[in-house]
Amino acid sequence: MMPCGRLFFRQGWLLLAVLPLTQIGGRALFNLVAGLYVVWGLLSLWGRRDRLDRSTTLLYLALLGVALAGVPGSVDPVSGFRVWIQFAAQTSTLLLVQAALRESPENIDRLLAAMALFGGIALASLYLLLPYHWFEWSGRPFNPLTQLQEDNLPFLLPFLLGWIWRYGDRRWRYGAMLGVTAAALGYVAISEGRAALFGLIVGLAGFCWAVLAWRPRWVALLAVGVLLAGIAANIGPFLKAELDLEHPLDAFTAGRTIVWRHALEHPPARPWLGVGIANASHSQELLRFELSGTQVQIKHFHNFLIDAWYETGILGVGLLLTLAGTVFVRLAWVWRRLPVDDRQRAGILLAAALSIIAAALLSFSYTSRQFACYLFACLGGLIHFDRSRAGAASPANADTDPDKR
Repeated sequence: MMPCGRLFFRQGWLLLAVLPLTQIGGRALFNLVAGLYVVWGLLSLWGRRDRLDRSTTLLYLALLGVALAGVPGSVDPVSGFRVWIQFAAQTSTLLLVQAALRESPENIDRLLAAMALFGGIALASLYLLLPYHWFEWSGRPFNPLTQLQEDNLPFLLPFLLGWIWRYGDRRWRYGAMLGVTAAALGYVAISEGRAALFGLIVGLAGFCWAVLAWRPRWVALLAVGVLLAGIAANIGPFLKAELDLEHPLDAFTAGRTIVWRHALEHPPARPWLGVGIANASHSQELLRFELSGTQVQIKHFHNFLIDAWYETGILGVGLLLTLAGTVFVRLAWVWRRLPVDDRQRAGILLAAALSIIAAALLSFSYTSRQFACYLFACLGGLIHFDRSRAGAASPANADTDPDKR
């Protein structure tokens, strides 16, 4: 393997942890760092392709193939192909994380620590930028829905809590975890992000169950408490739902349920392949609705399942669910046999993955950075814990350079 390939699997693969922070700097910065990560990683992957899990890799390649097959014949194939390339590049984290974690048994801890470090920097940066928007120093009226960037916080919170739990002093770690959770919840509440609030609740509940081993009733009480705190801090949308007695669910979801019904009532003309990736936006009549006397036009269905079904058809959404389901079922199969430390490591990734899925049910699409890049990275990390392949990652069997075999 070329020296640049060895360097990627020693240090470069941890660029993944920097990506959520780069989003605060804007789309161009994210694209630059993500492009470097993907190109460098894929060029380095060939010599370690035998470290990939065969079944999930085949499902992943089939998903990409079906998504590509729907592009010809779509309304805008050029845009569809461009988004397909972006989707393929971002979801390659599924492969790159797998290969990197099998490089050394220490890499899983390096990944979790790096995600916690840059996640903490991202949370602090968001609060440092808050006065810039709040006091209108940008010259624009404060609009939390468009100016604040809360989408990554539910996904990053389990990494922050996991680091505190595993490395923090017993005397203060619960207080520190409470403080970090309150900070994340506070920003989400200020941003008025109901999808982020839902994702945060699911991720926090998953963390307490999988990592802290709380009993389900305590997890449920915590989830209710966080929900009530979120409602109290951001009461406006909830009051609007109560005031619209005829359509409270439509008001509470900001019209999402209206477009979901539109999609189900008017399925894509090509049921197996869909209308083509990135082409749902051309069905403008389905993405238009009236809420509180105002006409609203959106670009996608704000539900990753409906987005994937409408754009990639039954085959696309079926493969997406099969891929994720395979990872989760295999993890459940080995869960009880995992050592406590490994169970906690897997629990952090599981909580992060669940938070992304939960938020994507109400907000971003399957082609978004949160879903395509970070969820697939979590799935790649969870594959690492499959006991059928644990021996390959043991200190006795791990190779640092495939050229030396």
